[in-house]
Amino acid sequence: MKRIRILLADGHYISRQGLKTIFGSDEGLEVVAEAETSAELHQFHNDLVPDAVVIDYTTPGFGLNDIKQIKANRPSLAFVAVTEFTHKEQVREAMRMGVDAHIQKDCSHDEIIDSVKAAYGKERFFCGKVLDVIGEDGEHEDFVSCEPVSLSLREIEIIQQVAAGQTNKQIADSLHLSAHTVMTHRKNIMNKLGINNTAGLVIYAVKENLISPNKFLFNQEM
Repeated sequence: MKRIRILLADGHYISRQGLKTIFGSDEGLEVVAEAETSAELHQFHNDLVPDAVVIDYTTPGFGLNDIKQIKANRPSLAFVAVTEFTHKEQVREAMRMGVDAHIQKDCSHDEIIDSVKAAYGKERFFCGKVLDVIGEDGEHEDFVSCEPVSLSLREIEIIQQVAAGQTNKQIADSLHLSAHTVMTHRKNIMNKLGINNTAGLVIYAVKENLISPNKFLFNQEM
């Protein structure tokens, strides 16, 4: 199995060690280097060509320009931002600079791991805490761009299973995810679509032909 090779970029030693320990607990991830400064980030990226960069751009020695510069030369590189705190404009600007996933350092163990896997798989990912921040004013908008909403294959799978009446645990078992991660995906999907409840997801799934109305209406146990 190919491991996702991660370059950690964080100005705080303790944060790097904590993230390194978390990533080391998953067989599919491997930390190949730790950058303490912008110069080290660019050097290690050029020398090691990692699959993903996990960065706290708010710590001393780093900034959003580092992400912008590297992304300009290598658009396919997965960038995961891990910061202490977040606010909507901060996340918006980070996504514009090239961040693929944005989480907080106090997010769950599973969300931190899944953020890297999602970003590497070309999915947008926000942990539950970041979703709470960016949606706290009641707005449901695509703050990455003004383009039409785009759902990943994983998000479509989850919508289909939600519409079919599956619980978070059942979906997690089916897709080999944690129930917490499934819940995060659901919040992410609802934020994208401007939907506030499960019924709205079901209606969306039927409307977009993601699930048969007959299957949903008539294949339930009586």
